[in-house]
Amino acid sequence: MKRQIIKTYLKIIIVAVTASIVISGILCFVLFFLGRSADNDMPQYLVYNIKPHISFAEAGIELNAEGKERLQHHDVWLQVIDGSGNVVFEDNTKGDLPSKYSLIELTNAVLNSNRLGNYTVYMSDIPEADGYAVLLGCDSRLVTKYTYNATGEIAFIIIGCILVISVVTGLAVLFSAIVFSRKITNPVGDIIEDIDKIQKGEKITRRSSANNKLFENVFESVENLEAILKQNDALRAEWIVNISHDIKTPLSTIKGYSELLYDQDYEYSPAEIRNYAGQMLKSEERIKELVDDLKTSNSLIEGKVTPVLESVDIIDFIEKCISNASTYYVHDKQIQLDKYCAAKCEIDVKLMERCITNIICNAFVHNDKDVEVKISVAEEDGNIIIRISDNGKGMPAKDMPHIFDRYYRGTGSGKTEGTGLGLAIAKEIVLLHGGRIDVKSVSGKGTVFTISLKKQTI
Repeated sequence: MKRQIIKTYLKIIIVAVTASIVISGILCFVLFFLGRSADNDMPQYLVYNIKPHISFAEAGIELNAEGKERLQHHDVWLQVIDGSGNVVFEDNTKGDLPSKYSLIELTNAVLNSNRLGNYTVYMSDIPEADGYAVLLGCDSRLVTKYTYNATGEIAFIIIGCILVISVVTGLAVLFSAIVFSRKITNPVGDIIEDIDKIQKGEKITRRSSANNKLFENVFESVENLEAILKQNDALRAEWIVNISHDIKTPLSTIKGYSELLYDQDYEYSPAEIRNYAGQMLKSEERIKELVDDLKTSNSLIEGKVTPVLESVDIIDFIEKCISNASTYYVHDKQIQLDKYCAAKCEIDVKLMERCITNIICNAFVHNDKDVEVKISVAEEDGNIIIRISDNGKGMPAKDMPHIFDRYYRGTGSGKTEGTGLGLAIAKEIVLLHGGRIDVKSVSGKGTVFTISLKKQTI
């Protein structure tokens, strides 16, 4: 994002600088040189290109019609002198020019303006006519030679060009700043508007990526955020319904047995009282479990849980988890444990036990009674790998991306009681230990949870 902004800023600067140079050049040419440059350069240009129009014959020196037309068009006079400085031919002169030149006169006239009347003079030899030279002159008010001093007109042109360049550059910088600010502020304003709509629960406006390429990723993130929040709201609403039902069920049990015991028209035997009390205690434990799941999930998400690590033998630990799980759900078949390593790792026993027990219990709760559960422990690349697999119903593909989400209860859960927090808590516990948890499931073939923990190094 930051690189994209810098890249856009550099593009605008390059375009602005290029535009300022081009515009300044055009303005300087139009304001100070248009109408001058052709005439100013023409005598010097003519002196090297007039010679093909001059011919030397027995009848004398001649200038063709095209040469005459060019001299008249630019108000330039021409003289041809021989080796002694005598003028042997002239055209378009006004009668105020010498008929013979000395070496000093020629030198002064060629090097400086206004040394020969009010004319600026150019001279060139004629290779085809040995000993002859061509002189061309024009009004020095149109063309002036400067040897070392700049006149007021040149100073005016230089200052004018500087002013034009400064003004154009300033305008270009201002324009680029406006363009850049619009590219930044407009999308930011749209983003703020979208966030405000999300806060109010309103539907955001889909932005065209063609007009917001600089912030394309941001707009996509805002749209994804809206979708996630809507999904979370839907999950939360569904979870509230489920949790309300799960709380009402044990409360109804407690209320029902309480009303029975409160009934003074019937005398209950000690066995009946103990049975009713036992049912009430189980319902109380269920409510306590629901509340505990909520507290644990929030504490893990907010990073308020500090693991108390201790070194344990991983096989002994897994066997303990299997034993604890059997107290929750009793099945005829035993859990098969495959032991492929005898390593140790540092874990918070209470938290990790809850993680493993949650996954084992889920395998029994969400499958048929004949489900088979297997656990394997192995060492791979210096990590301890725990795989908990079953041959049960499996999970639909649409449930897989959300299996570790809070409050999520899969489509195959049916009326099974639960908060939808068990696997979310399991994942947070594994992450708290610096480990990793993955799940693979095929509908109708079963599910495999894989937990990777760091092996303890001695």
